[in-house]
Formats: sequence, structure tokens, C-alpha cells
Amino acid sequence: MAKAKKLEKKSVGQEQTEAVYSRDELIAAACSFGVKPEVVAGALRLANKDNLTRTEAEKAIEAFLERKV
Repeated sequence: MAKAKKLEKKSVGQEQTEAVYSRDELIAAACSFGVKPEVVAGALRLANKDNLTRTEAEKAIEAFLERKV
């Protein structure tokens, strides 16, 4: 029981930082976003960034797909 309390305190105090992925890694993992690699490449081009977190990449892809043409 004492061990459980220690684990709870550690998990509450720690903040998780998201991993940052390169342009090539994100394009290679396009299927994990449910889109084609060309869509990820276009979204990253509009975002003007070479390194993004998964959350940033998802937002960039969403913005790319919803933009007016």
C-alpha cells in the first residue's frame, strides 16, 4: 500500500513531453494519420516546419484538408 502512494505522487508531479518527429518520419508514418504521404507532405509545407509533435502534425493535416482551394 505504501508503494502505491509513492507511485501516485510520482505520476502526478511529472509532465510528459511529446516526442518531436522530422518531416521524413511523419511522411513515412502517413498511414497512422489515415492519409496518404502526399497529404502529410502538403500539410507540412503549409505549416512551414521541419519538426513537429504528433498533435501539431494532426492539426496541420486537418487544416490542410479543410482549406479552400
